Amino acid sequence: MSLKKFYVIVFAFAFLFLIAFAPLAVAAEGTRTVVDMGGTEVTLPMEVNRVIDMWHANNQVVLLLGGADKLIGTTEVIQQLPWYGKVYPRIRDVKAFTGPNISGFNAEEVLAAKPDVVIVSTQKDAEVLRNAGITAVFVTFRDFDGLKETVRVTAKVLGGDAEERAEKFISYFEGNLQLLNDRLGDLPDSQRPKVYEVRSPNPLDTDGRVSICTEWLAAAGGVNAIADIAEDNQTTVTMEEVLKADPDYIIIGTQNAVGSQNADPIAEKIKNAPEWSTVKAVKEGRVYTNPVGTFLWARYSCEEALQVLWVAKLLHPDKFADIDLTKQVRDFYKTFYDFDLTDADAERMLAGRDPL
Repeated sequence: MSLKKFYVIVFAFAFLFLIAFAPLAVAAEGTRTVVDMGGTEVTLPMEVNRVIDMWHANNQVVLLLGGADKLIGTTEVIQQLPWYGKVYPRIRDVKAFTGPNISGFNAEEVLAAKPDVVIVSTQKDAEVLRNAGITAVFVTFRDFDGLKETVRVTAKVLGGDAEERAEKFISYFEGNLQLLNDRLGDLPDSQRPKVYEVRSPNPLDTDGRVSICTEWLAAAGGVNAIADIAEDNQTTVTMEEVLKADPDYIIIGTQNAVGSQNADPIAEKIKNAPEWSTVKAVKEGRVYTNPVGTFLWARYSCEEALQVLWVAKLLHPDKFADIDLTKQVRDFYKTFYDFDLTDADAERMLAGRDPL
């Protein structure tokens, strides 16, 4: 073969290679868009690898969607949640960009970390970050539909198999809700216990009518005891209002991460305080600590899918005698976190206890 013919063949192969693979190179270096929950179209790299999540609750969503290894930034609250640390120990080494106040971040510090995207839970925070030249995605929810949308938007941000994982979780959640509706849908109001939920170390801090608390109680065959008194998501009532509501059950829905937030002392305070002694739930020994997993089941959590089962069995044990909550918890953690809990682990979680 002549040298000239050799070069022609080499050139031809090189040309064909470029035609075949150049589009892939362009796509890898390109961008894509995601519409966040504020309706903003956010431009992201094709592959997102560096995520700062400054909403405590959404760090759990990232974990559930298989994206925790992408986290280069989190919050102090998440770092201090014992069950999150047990399931994903690396979280303790991820830089915390906010403390308990999710808006208490330094934009320059965030910019210096060079994230592909920052996830926030307020429109104001998203605007501050965008004005600093940082890509931000806004997500938030106060009801089940919002939870599902948050999971779907976060999955689109993460990419890869996250969207498939999101739909698998949503299908499981909706299946549990359907189970509850099948058994409790025709339950008369007279058989729906009134429940008062405590959301902080102050027993008078609770959640009003427009809250996810009201939704999980309704799904589980209960009623938010102060829904007619307080409208706001996070609210504070008076002792007189609690006495008037006279709840059948009290659920302590705080976190176990920080000493003052631990549910046990709050429960003991309610059980032993004279001003609470005439409340029906206290008189009948129905004061319970809510489970806390990789986030608070009672609040903005993917583990709402377990919360509704736990509350339904608490309020209507006869209708859910066949539901093995220990198994449900273990199966959930294996399926969605690929983490093996023991029976003892699951029982501690259900009792509102930290891991050993």
